[in-house]
Amino acid sequence: MRSNVLSTLFTLITITVTSVLSVPFNVTTIHPRASQLGCGSNPSPSEVRAMESQFRELLRADEEARMPPTDPPIPDDPDPPTPPPGPPKPASVNVVWHNVYASTQAGNVGWLSDDLINKQMAQLNRDYRGLFAFKLTKINHVLNNIWHDKADTGNAEEAAMKKALRVGGPETLNIYSISMKSSSFIGYSSFPQDYNGNKVNDGIIITYTVLMNGGRPEYSLGRTLTHEVGHWTGLFHVFQGGCADGDGLSDTAPQAGPNFGCPTFADSCPGGRVDNIHNYMDYTNDACRTQFTKQQKARMSDMCRFYRNIYP
Repeated sequence: MRSNVLSTLFTLITITVTSVLSVPFNVTTIHPRASQLGCGSNPSPSEVRAMESQFRELLRADEEARMPPTDPPIPDDPDPPTPPPGPPKPASVNVVWHNVYASTQAGNVGWLSDDLINKQMAQLNRDYRGLFAFKLTKINHVLNNIWHDKADTGNAEEAAMKKALRVGGPETLNIYSISMKSSSFIGYSSFPQDYNGNKVNDGIIITYTVLMNGGRPEYSLGRTLTHEVGHWTGLFHVFQGGCADGDGLSDTAPQAGPNFGCPTFADSCPGGRVDNIHNYMDYTNDACRTQFTKQQKARMSDMCRFYRNIYP
């Protein structure tokens, strides 16, 4: 009887998740407010509402499926007692790094050594320790001046680059390091909900100048990639909804806009808590950003289970 109930519940959530995920998203909308130090992952309020509605429906179905069966216990149940759960294991994520560089009279521009990329990956794993374990499976060095110089949010060069280089499914993180010198951003990422609407576009683009020892002192510790991976795993900026709505999580304070540098006791929303200057999803400098909140971690884990087939 118990197995029949569990089977029915599993079927219910499978049908619900399949129907919810059939609604395509492509919400990596770029808004002009971000500066050269900004991130291009800025969905509009209407896009956020649609994303959150779908996510809440998946959470509801997941919670229902996890409810214990209502049948009375079987006295002679042969199943052994379940041991107490240990600490959760980090979910494994395969990473492919596309280092797109240019050739000039002065030499190669944007070419990254394998050692530097591995150090950047080590920093990423430190920032996500206990939650995700990122495994670098391939480094792909690509000489292409046009992609390196001109690929930008939604343009033809970006589309051509990703069509030629991207590998794997929703569970594979593709990172493209380029110059972004024609862009107003230093990085941007797709969201998990974007995948069904535009599979080729899935991944992260980042300028090599904000990677570890990349040349910008304020962004030289590798935390810009940590920030973009936060989007790839389902997080909004901490200032996404401003003072009115926040980012949808109760343990991040509402914040009117991005912070830069490392402002002590910044409080941009009257009557609220101080700004999230130490959160990876703000724009403060790398030395200032040191944490995710508990609810951010739970959201990333749920997003990756629902949309990316990434499980601990």
